Amino acid sequence: PLWKWIALLVLGGLLAAACAAPEPIVQTVEVEREVQVTQVVEVEREVAVTPTPIGGDLTLYACLFDPDKLAVLFETFKQQYGVDVTCLDMSSGEALERIRAESENPQGDVLFGTTNLSHVNLAADGLLEAYQGSGWNLLPEGAIKDPNGSWTGFYYGVIGFACSPARLAELGAECPSSWEDLLDPVYAGEIVIASPAASGTSYTVLSGLAQLFGSEDAAFEWYHQFDANVAQYTESGSAPGKLAAAGEFAVGIAFAHDIQVQQDKGLDVILSFPSEGTAFEIGGISIIKGAKNLAAAQAWLDFVFTPAFQRYHNDVAHRIPVVPGVDLAEGTFGLEDVVLIEGYDPTEWAAQRDPLVARWQEEIGATR
Repeated sequence: PLWKWIALLVLGGLLAAACAAPEPIVQTVEVEREVQVTQVVEVEREVAVTPTPIGGDLTLYACLFDPDKLAVLFETFKQQYGVDVTCLDMSSGEALERIRAESENPQGDVLFGTTNLSHVNLAADGLLEAYQGSGWNLLPEGAIKDPNGSWTGFYYGVIGFACSPARLAELGAECPSSWEDLLDPVYAGEIVIASPAASGTSYTVLSGLAQLFGSEDAAFEWYHQFDANVAQYTESGSAPGKLAAAGEFAVGIAFAHDIQVQQDKGLDVILSFPSEGTAFEIGGISIIKGAKNLAAAQAWLDFVFTPAFQRYHNDVAHRIPVVPGVDLAEGTFGLEDVVLIEGYDPTEWAAQRDPLVARWQEEIGATR
C-alpha cells in the first residue's frame, strides 16, 4: 500500500539524518587539531631566539682569573656568536683610570669584573653605556645593579685572611682571626695587602673598616697602627693571597675566592675570616661608553648571566653566583657563611671612593 512506502521513506530519511549527525563532532576534532598547530608555532618561536653570529672582536678590561680558564669561556662564546674575545688584565683602579683617560677614543668594550666601585664611579662620570639586558632584568632592585642599567653585579666576594702555616710557625704565631689581631707586633713586616688606590679589593677593606668602626677617622686610627706591620702594598688585589700561599709572608689580605684558587693549586695556605665582621664586594660588569663593538658587548653581558657561565665561574674561581638556581660549589663560602660587617653596602661606599683614597694616599701611601 502507498502508506507503507511513505513510512519507509520517512524512516529512511530519519536514519539518514541520524547518520549525518556525527559531522559536527568531526569538525570539533579539526578545531582541536588547529590548537595543536598553534603549540607547534610556539616551539618554533623559541628556537628562533637561538644566538646568531655577530662576528668581529671584543675587548674586555680586567680579566678575572687564569687565562686557561678564561679560554674555555671565550671559545664557548665564539662558537655561539662568532666573536673573538681578548682580555687585558688590570686592577680595578687601573681600569678606572684607563677608561677615564681613553674617554675620547675608547679602546675597550667591556669592564669585566672588579668590585663595583669602578663601575659606580664610571657611571657617575658618564663613561658607561646603559644596557638593561637579561641579567639586569633577572636581578632584584637594590645594590646589586645600577637603576639605569649602567652596570650589573654578577658575583659576590668576601674578604679573608690568607695565612702561611710555615711562616707562622717560624714566628710562633697563629693565623689571625680578627682585625685587632692584625695589630699584634708579632706580625711586623709579615703582612701584605694591596694599595686601595690601585685595588678594589683593598678599597673594600678600607671602606669596610670605616663602616665597622663607625667613622673614617676611627678607620684611619686603626690603619696607622696596622701600617706598622705591613711589609708592602701591592698593585693587585689578588697578589697578597698568592704571596702568603707561596710562603713569602705570613699573612695576605685578599678576597676569599682568590685564596681558595691558591688552595686548588695545592699550596699550603689557611683561610680565615675576621670575627668582628668582614666586608664584601659586588663584582660588576658594564659596557664602556663609545664601545666600538656594541652588539658583541651586549651579547657578552647576556652570556655572563647564563646558568652555564655562573656554574663554571663558581666552580673554577669560587666567586659567589647571583643567578637564582645556581648553587654554591662544595667548599665555596657564601655571604651567609661568614660574619658580615653590619650595614655595609659596597655600592654606597663605592660613591665615596675618590676622597677616601685621596686621604689614604696622603696619610699612609705618601709615608711609605
